Amino acid sequence: MIAAVLLAGLLAQASQPTGFVSVFGDHFPNRDTTELRARVFAEEKVDAGPRVRLTASGFAEGLLADRAGQVSDAIVEPQDVTLTLKTARAELTAGLARVVWGRLDELQPTDVVNPLDLSRFFFEGRSEARLAVPLVRGKLFAGDKASIEAVYVPFFRRARFDRLDEPSSPFNIAPRLPQGGQTAVPIVDRAPPRIAANAQGGARVSVTSGRVDWSVSAYDGFRPFGLYTPTPAGVLERSYARFTMVGADFETAKGAWAARGEVAVFPRDTFQTPSSPAIVEGRSFDAGGGVDRKAGDYHVSGDVLVHRESHDGGSRTDVSVIASVDREFARQKYASRLFAVYNPGQASGFLRGIASAALRDNVALEGSLGWFAGRGDDSVSRFADSDFAYVRLKYFF
Repeated sequence: MIAAVLLAGLLAQASQPTGFVSVFGDHFPNRDTTELRARVFAEEKVDAGPRVRLTASGFAEGLLADRAGQVSDAIVEPQDVTLTLKTARAELTAGLARVVWGRLDELQPTDVVNPLDLSRFFFEGRSEARLAVPLVRGKLFAGDKASIEAVYVPFFRRARFDRLDEPSSPFNIAPRLPQGGQTAVPIVDRAPPRIAANAQGGARVSVTSGRVDWSVSAYDGFRPFGLYTPTPAGVLERSYARFTMVGADFETAKGAWAARGEVAVFPRDTFQTPSSPAIVEGRSFDAGGGVDRKAGDYHVSGDVLVHRESHDGGSRTDVSVIASVDREFARQKYASRLFAVYNPGQASGFLRGIASAALRDNVALEGSLGWFAGRGDDSVSRFADSDFAYVRLKYFF
């Protein structure tokens, strides 16, 4: 409520906030689902002197859809609403915000501060999918070569399959009753209570040594996607497990090439396999590396990510190959991006292609195709029936 009041006040004071209006039509052929989404986004930054900055952004979004029946929904949410105090050696930020950790492309193991909206992740990518959380973040700078960042998150916010009518969303993979696969099981959400003992937080140290940028990080929090347990009352209880992460990442460049790596170790983690409702405790790690290169109008990148988990119910290892190609045409009037994830062990993957055209200086047309392959036990395979296509018209102001 406080964030919404601050957002409204800042936007009222701002003479010319920036943002966009978009109309978005999509279709899911495997689910015979068609949607129309409309969004208005606005952002304003106000400097109240050399050491104080107020940032406010938010959006309103609506949905009209045929999801095995007519569905409509609408939301109004703040996105980033922060107050930042700055000095030459320190910075303190409080409010609703998004924090970016990690260096790999899209699948960043140490990027654990913010939950995700999966619909936006698959449609638009990770940067648009992060959900803002209430936090206090402090930074100390040791010149241009090193910094220490600490993050405190007092309240939990869960991840979403979709913020617009989530129960009927094509991206919702929560358990469903066998009545044609359409009726959702009643779910009782057991989110962590808003008490001091359930706070989340961590720290990251970033250093530049020669030509290498590297960092180490640690975080303790709750997994943003819930685990489901059946109850005698015939409903599912959705709970959120604690985890601990210790990670590191690096990036360096030589000539036209850039190399990066990232590892996240979870000594405390919790799992639920698709074949059993049992919740088991264990540990996991994710480690990967990749390269990217700018070559003329092309930008090409590739990563390999290894996921390993072990618990009382067994263990598993997944290897994912991630690649992307970006291309601009006609002096940036047209652009395209191809992004792919492939798990050879499960023969599963996700392929997304996006093409955009600048119709005018402030009007853009965008189209995309998303395709899921495979029906294994890994995360991507669970969305096997969620292939999509969309067209979006955007007006910037």
